[in-house]
Amino acid sequence: MKREYARSLLEHGLAELANTRRHLDYSFQQVAGLPDALEPATEKQLESAEAFTGRFARSVDLLVNKVLRALDRVELKPEGTLLDVVNRAEKRGLVEHAEELCEMKDVRNMIAHEADELMAIFTTMVSKLRKSGV
Repeated sequence: MKREYARSLLEHGLAELANTRRHLDYSFQQVAGLPDALEPATEKQLESAEAFTGRFARSVDLLVNKVLRALDRVELKPEGTLLDVVNRAEKRGLVEHAEELCEMKDVRNMIAHEADELMAIFTTMVSKLRKSGV
């Protein structure tokens, strides 16, 4: 793959990620005041929680699968595994610990494959975000 094309992919991925991040921030503001457990939530609150989890999953996909992989291509790194990608992100100083990205990817997979477990997923996400000081 030519380097210019790789740069173009990276630029496009970064623009898409920035846009997705704005949507995620909006959704986070909608759910920030909700309790960790969603049992007593209204339909509107559940809708907001579902939008937040979906936007989180999309943001993680874009970050890992598009942006970080495109950055690897620009730097002429071998494609490698997910672990290779997140370890290189840590070496670049993009994240403090590669495990953070792995946890984000695990939560993303929970969202994608266990959609009927929205309440448990939301509780996990809110707990992690509060711990990180977001």
